[in-house]
Amino acid sequence: MNQVIEGVYQVSKGVNAFIVDGDDGVVLVDTGLPKRHGAIVDSLRSIGRSVDDVRAIILTHGHTDHFGGAAALIRATGAPLVASEIDAAVVEGRRPMPAPPILDFPVVRLLVNLLPNPEVVSVDHRITAGSVPIAPDFEVIATPGHTAGHIALLLNRQGGVLFAGDAAMATRRGGVQRGLMNRKSVIFDTSLRAMADRDFAIACFGHSDPITTNASGAFRAFVASI
Repeated sequence: MNQVIEGVYQVSKGVNAFIVDGDDGVVLVDTGLPKRHGAIVDSLRSIGRSVDDVRAIILTHGHTDHFGGAAALIRATGAPLVASEIDAAVVEGRRPMPAPPILDFPVVRLLVNLLPNPEVVSVDHRITAGSVPIAPDFEVIATPGHTAGHIALLLNRQGGVLFAGDAAMATRRGGVQRGLMNRKSVIFDTSLRAMADRDFAIACFGHSDPITTNASGAFRAFVASI
C-alpha cells in the first residue's frame, strides 16, 4: 500500500484499488481482482481502520480487475455498492463483460482470457453524473470509451483528486496517455476532455502510478495534442 496524500491510499495487487479515509468513514474506489481483496482488508488495518468503517464501494467500470473483489468485500463490510447505470448490468451478470477496446492484439486477448471470472453482485446505487448520494464529496464524471459505462470520480479534497480508472494512464514522466487498452476515438477523446475540463491537483489510475502535481495540467496538455 502507498499513501498518495493524507487519507488516500493506493492498494496495488495486479491492479490499483484505492482507500479514501475521511471523518465519516472509508470509501473504496474499485476492488481489484478476484480473491485478492485481502490486500485491501490488510491495508485498512494498517491505517487503523477495519471493514466495519467502510461506508461505500464505488466502481469505475465493469471489468474483472476492477470489480473482482466486490462481492467478497461487500460480505465483509456490509457496505453498499455503487456503479454506473450501464456497467451495473455487467457487475450483476445481466450483460456480458465488454472486451477492452484493443483486444485485436493476440497477446492482450490471451492475457485477458487468463483472468479469473468475477463473482457477480447486486449494485445498490446506479449513477450517471453529478454527486454520489451516499458519498457526496465525490463527483461523478461520465467517461465512456474503455467501457460504455466507465466513470471517473473527482474527490473534493486537497485541491481535488481524480480517480480515472482505466480512462487514462500516467506516463513515467508524469504526463497523461490513453493507455495500452484504449484506442483513439471520438467518444474516448471526448471523455479525456471531460476530465481535463475539471481542476484537480492529483490523478490516480488503475494501471499506473499517480500524478501528484498539477495533474489537471497534465490532462490538458495531452488533450491539446490530440
